[in-house]
Amino acid sequence: VVTKNQKKYTVDIAMMIAIRKQILVYVFTIVISLIQTADSHPFFPAPAAAFGGFGTPMNKKQKKKRKKPSKKNNFQNRQLNTPQDRMNHIKQRIEAADVKRIAELSLQQQNDGQIALNINPNGVAVVDNFLGDSFLKEMRKEAISLMPQMVPSQSTRWDEESQSVVPYQKVGVLSTQIEGGADGYKASPRLVEYIVTLTTHLSHKLNQMLPESHQLKGDEQTNKLAVCLGDGSMYDKHIDNLGGDNRGEVGGDRRKLTALLYLQPSGSHDGQPSYPNESVDDDPRGGYFRAYDVPSKGDVSSIAPRGDRLLLFWSDSLVHDVSPSFTPNGDADHRWALTIWFIANDSASIRATDAAVEERHFGLG
Repeated sequence: VVTKNQKKYTVDIAMMIAIRKQILVYVFTIVISLIQTADSHPFFPAPAAAFGGFGTPMNKKQKKKRKKPSKKNNFQNRQLNTPQDRMNHIKQRIEAADVKRIAELSLQQQNDGQIALNINPNGVAVVDNFLGDSFLKEMRKEAISLMPQMVPSQSTRWDEESQSVVPYQKVGVLSTQIEGGADGYKASPRLVEYIVTLTTHLSHKLNQMLPESHQLKGDEQTNKLAVCLGDGSMYDKHIDNLGGDNRGEVGGDRRKLTALLYLQPSGSHDGQPSYPNESVDDDPRGGYFRAYDVPSKGDVSSIAPRGDRLLLFWSDSLVHDVSPSFTPNGDADHRWALTIWFIANDSASIRATDAAVEERHFGLG
């Protein structure tokens, strides 16, 4: 004999089983949908162990043919066919990069006149062979494809006559900003992936070694893709961030760290001295980054625009310029650089330019 309560209990169990089945089917449908659309979405990777490509299950023959990666393979010859592969590659290269020179300490005079150890405002970190030849080649292709939308590059400099910072147009230099969103990603996926990954993971790495006053945001940046077309095109001596809109005051500009990646072809400066022994006389193409007061006051360090070279320096303190660039071999010698400016967590950490530095480098009293 089955009581009413037993019948009700049996019906409830059956309903729960049916609901669970519906939930499992629904979840499975969502997972399949994500996998099938992952190839068109930069941030939805398919499980690599189960699928031969995005949304494509491997059959038995494919599994048998799959070879284990050779121990001899290195980051230079990895197959980077998917957004997830490429972003993981960039992350791994960031982890391997030696950037500790940007966190070097030096004795500095404080606002109260006391001498204390602090982050060296003229610290420079140079990382060669950062991403690998094949990866860089694809990034350069994307950069060249954006040339039709690039415009004459503008910058700012101190004008003695008006006693103010004024904009000026660089001669023979074109630039554009790499935009995110669907259209931006479609136009230059690798450049967007690089900017997103570097901003997130390099800031995290540096924040582990920097004091609170130099902490960087991991979800905010500004950037510029620029090309020098030769014929003596150059950058005047400047500091990226003079402390805001008003010289000597902390304003709205929170750019703290500059990360500059050169997109020249691999081997562009083979057979020449390596940093820090490089000189603007080493190569007729010029375009050397010149860092002033590096390594010491009064010194000038020349840094060649070698392909796949990452250069880090403090945006609010390093005085630098770019020597005249030339293209003896035509368009192949165009000097390409992708700059990312990391943003300070706290706007109060942006340095006001030291008056003595201004006087020595810009003649400002």
